[in-house]
Amino acid sequence: MKVHIEAKPAFRIAGLALKNAQNENLPALWDRLFNEVPGAQLLELGSGESFGACYDTAFNPHSFTYMAGYDLADPDRATKLGLDVLDVPEAEYAIFELRGPVPDCIFEGWNYAVDNWLPQNNYRHAGTPDFEFYLEGDLNSPDYKMEIWVPIVKA
Repeated sequence: MKVHIEAKPAFRIAGLALKNAQNENLPALWDRLFNEVPGAQLLELGSGESFGACYDTAFNPHSFTYMAGYDLADPDRATKLGLDVLDVPEAEYAIFELRGPVPDCIFEGWNYAVDNWLPQNNYRHAGTPDFEFYLEGDLNSPDYKMEIWVPIVKA
């Protein structure tokens, strides 16, 4: 698994948020987003990049808010569409390049990040939002590529 560290400037995403999310509820949240807002309007919110964001974790992996969303340039447009907005602070991320069908590659990536890479490289999760960054392609393909962005600080 390829990993690199990258500083990202502050940015925003807009979408639908689910408090106290459970992994099994996340596909339905994405379906709801696509049913409520036409795809073209989601792409026009910003540059068209899509994210799954996890936040409000209080460092409890079993209690978090999840947002299915897209990068955002115009908060007023998102508000008019009835979307939630997440302001993401500037952060340094360990970016893990994943390959394989979703959600399996995400679970494998997170397990590797938390159990191996972070402790072996003397980092810990920074406590700010982390992300699934979706690239174009067939999410069910064994060759699908995506990333997870883990905000990091030195342990």
